[in-house]
Amino acid sequence: MKITFKFISPIILLCLLSAQTQPQFDIPGVESSQTPILYKEYGAVPLALEYPVDPETYYLGPGDRLRINISGGLFEESISKEWSVEHIDNFVLIDPTGILIVPKIGPINVLGKTLANVEKELNEKKGKIYKEGTISITLIRFRQFKVFVYGAVNNPKFVKMSPVSRLLDAVNGAGGIQKYADSDQLYLIRDGEKKKIFLKEFLLNGDMNNNPFLKDGDKVYVPFLNIDRETQMNLTEYDRSKITIAGFIRGPKVLNYLPGYTVKDYIALSGGVLDIGSAKRAKIIRANGKIIHFSYDKLVEPGDIIEIPESMTSILFGNTGFVQALTSIATLILAYQATI
Repeated sequence: MKITFKFISPIILLCLLSAQTQPQFDIPGVESSQTPILYKEYGAVPLALEYPVDPETYYLGPGDRLRINISGGLFEESISKEWSVEHIDNFVLIDPTGILIVPKIGPINVLGKTLANVEKELNEKKGKIYKEGTISITLIRFRQFKVFVYGAVNNPKFVKMSPVSRLLDAVNGAGGIQKYADSDQLYLIRDGEKKKIFLKEFLLNGDMNNNPFLKDGDKVYVPFLNIDRETQMNLTEYDRSKITIAGFIRGPKVLNYLPGYTVKDYIALSGGVLDIGSAKRAKIIRANGKIIHFSYDKLVEPGDIIEIPESMTSILFGNTGFVQALTSIATLILAYQATI
């Protein structure tokens, strides 16, 4: 049976056309490795802030992106000497040396200056260029800089931070503190001076003085707890190879290498040993092929394979329990003695 549509409702037709012509955009979020963005741009989301940025206290640096607006600018051409009105709206980036290029005004060094200071300086320097114009500056995108986190952390390295990042963010970016770290205190090194920080005061009491904002050039040092230099060397590693744990374990898996962890620790991270497995007879297979037996308390190195063997009871008696097996043997012995 052939059906012919002679009439389509205008509303239905409008919906169909809208569904076909409406563009679909996938707007990805900003990855942790990318620069945090304040101003709405394609492919980015605004950065979550604790509170609004204060232009009086925010110090500019290389990589900050600014929006410079010069409105109602009455400027004088250096050649024709003619007066005209101009409106400028530019997005500019502070270069790696700390220089900001402003249209018709030229380069300005912004290092060590706040956002409010630079805006004031530009309005003072407009001079003969912009007779009646007003210059305003808006922070569009935060810069990023590297903070070196070292000592008793799981992954000592340079961590990417922004001017609104705090010390705890840097420690977490380095994989957190080691099990052998002095968790009561660490040090913020700024301009060559060491300041003792008590992170637990922040975690327990919300003391922001013990979780400060970070600046370009900062370093964070986490000390070890009563461990000599040689042991510290053994607990610090730049090779981030994976650790494989297999055999008679509840959760065979591949885990991240964690400095200072023993076979016992990796067994715990994998859910423990099966009833028919033997934790005490665990062995380590090194990347160079070396095998270390009875390694339950041995330190694990990057690239190690941990193998949990079957217990001797399981090998000798199978699924029969050890006590049950002894009871059976004792019964057989008693039965034999009764016959003689």
